[in-house]
Amino acid sequence: MPSMTSTTTSFAFTWAAFYGFALAALILSGNWTMEFLALFCHKDAYTLGNFGQVWAHWHAVGCAFVGLTNLSCVRDARGGFGPDGKVAVAQNTAFIFGVWGVQNVYYCVTRDDLFTPLMWLNAIACLGTAVYSLQAAHGITSKSTGKKA
Repeated sequence: MPSMTSTTTSFAFTWAAFYGFALAALILSGNWTMEFLALFCHKDAYTLGNFGQVWAHWHAVGCAFVGLTNLSCVRDARGGFGPDGKVAVAQNTAFIFGVWGVQNVYYCVTRDDLFTPLMWLNAIACLGTAVYSLQAAHGITSKSTGKKA
């Protein structure tokens, strides 16, 4: 992987923060209107069952947590996270967005009765965020150890 500058590493955290917050907002928008969720899910198939809204809220909080954690790295002007902390955040971000991306691809392929084609964009964005976060972790590690990436 090519090494990343501190600016592109910062942008990786900024993107992950933005996307985490955007997903949380999208999920929570279902409390007021189904129109935004219906961009990604077939409206008539969107049923969450008895505890579905509770699960959706938990998922939204998880997305917001990912956003807040990455935003904390972006705003870490005094270096409190240090290279090891930022690598850990980037790796954890890669993990969660990677899992979400794989899940979304799986459901886009196997359950097209539930999702619109726009869900593919979310799946690809999740996987792209995972790769970008891994690249950021690699760049931070290379920079902190003095190794050429």
